[in-house]
Amino acid sequence: GNRQGIAALAFLVDNVESVHERYNLSHPKLVAHYESYADENCNIVKVLEVYAYYKGHNETTSVEEREADTGTILRFMQIPSGREDKSLPGLVRQKAQFSQHSVAAYSDHWVSNVISRTEFLDVLKDTLDFNPKVDFNAGVVAAGEAQIESTVTGNSSQLLTTDKNE
Repeated sequence: GNRQGIAALAFLVDNVESVHERYNLSHPKLVAHYESYADENCNIVKVLEVYAYYKGHNETTSVEEREADTGTILRFMQIPSGREDKSLPGLVRQKAQFSQHSVAAYSDHWVSNVISRTEFLDVLKDTLDFNPKVDFNAGVVAAGEAQIESTVTGNSSQLLTTDKNE
């Protein structure tokens, strides 16, 4: 649509090809772009872009019958090990500069206009093996024309933190 917002959410991964294979197997209509780029030192950077959602959710239409909603992209990047600069080839890193009136912030979550929370969770399970972490039963929040349902999902990390100070 013609609304402001972040249109791509990027992840640094160890193996882009395995993510690409899983999308091709279970949700090929969501695959937008897959490319390998050579950086200035001839290291190969791999980038997979997939659409986050399908258009037109309803209970009687399967995802196989629908097209991708091209409004939001998930980007997966594989950077060669040992390469310090994690930006895409062709981009030049700039030092962040803020005015004295700026307030520090850390982005720790993503809010998106998801038409079907459960369908989106199913796509993440099929392609990334993400599992819901919290079962919300708070209903839908209306924010203007947006529909927001609370969801927390993620991978099954082998790291367990038992010390609250860590």
